[in-house]
Amino acid sequence: MIAFSLNTFVKICLLDTGGRISELQKRLTSAGGYDFYKPLHKAIRTYCPGEPQKVTQILDAPVKDIERKYNADAFKYFASKFGTSKGLEAITSPKTINFQSAGISIRIDPVFELSHSGSRQIYCIWPTHKPQLSQRYGALACHLMRRAYSNTSLGNGSFFFSDFVTGKTYSEKQITNNTNLILMADVTSIGTLIKEL
Repeated sequence: MIAFSLNTFVKICLLDTGGRISELQKRLTSAGGYDFYKPLHKAIRTYCPGEPQKVTQILDAPVKDIERKYNADAFKYFASKFGTSKGLEAITSPKTINFQSAGISIRIDPVFELSHSGSRQIYCIWPTHKPQLSQRYGALACHLMRRAYSNTSLGNGSFFFSDFVTGKTYSEKQITNNTNLILMADVTSIGTLIKEL
């Protein structure tokens, strides 16, 4: 069973076949992918309980300039869009969905929640610049979140996938009758490529 984060899975889905193959080859030859945006997730989760002084330290930690820049830019977006939202809280409650027949699992890990008109809004984030996120896969991410958390305490909230690059936020309202078909087609296709590689 090969484990993917939600963002890695969505990224692979967005690639053409050649891109998928090279991404999966990279994944199969290394012991798990490098989490470029780990400092961003940590910074948001630190900011939510009200420790903004530690955020700069976290964002300055990566050695590479490009990593510091992209994480800092994404955090600025988060702070301007969600930083003063009502009921802003960090979430650390990862769940995994297994697709046994394809030999893959997807780890869903929402970063924060806020309250809007008395309801909980639960967010996963997309800070990745390339490939560009489409509405179809923003909806697919929300569908996976709903599937992972439907029987948990987060299940009474609404799920959102926020694109920190374009400023668009996708919700469960974008899920169509085809969303699950697209998911299963991609799971099967990725599972087949893994077996052949």
